[in-house]
Amino acid sequence: MNKTMLAIILCSMLALPASADTISGGKITSVDPGGTAFHYSKKKKSWTFKVTDATVVRVGNRTGNLSDLKTGQSIKVEFRRQGNLLTALIIGIGF
Repeated sequence: MNKTMLAIILCSMLALPASADTISGGKITSVDPGGTAFHYSKKKKSWTFKVTDATVVRVGNRTGNLSDLKTGQSIKVEFRRQGNLLTALIIGIGF
């Protein structure tokens, strides 16, 4: 019974969704032509965020789209980290 309980606990822990993180105060340094990713930098660090069909773009108080992302824009990104992959969940422009 102890092995069964341990297996159930371990499986349920691995099934939990990753928590979201937020970063702001940086700028877009480039947007991939296919719209599948963008590059973001803050101070001397940089990150690449993957964009999916589930990614939401907010421009002020309205819903935007990926064509609203421009190099040099200040944005806020809510993202999920899965290993080395950063997936943008919400991109805020003009927050």
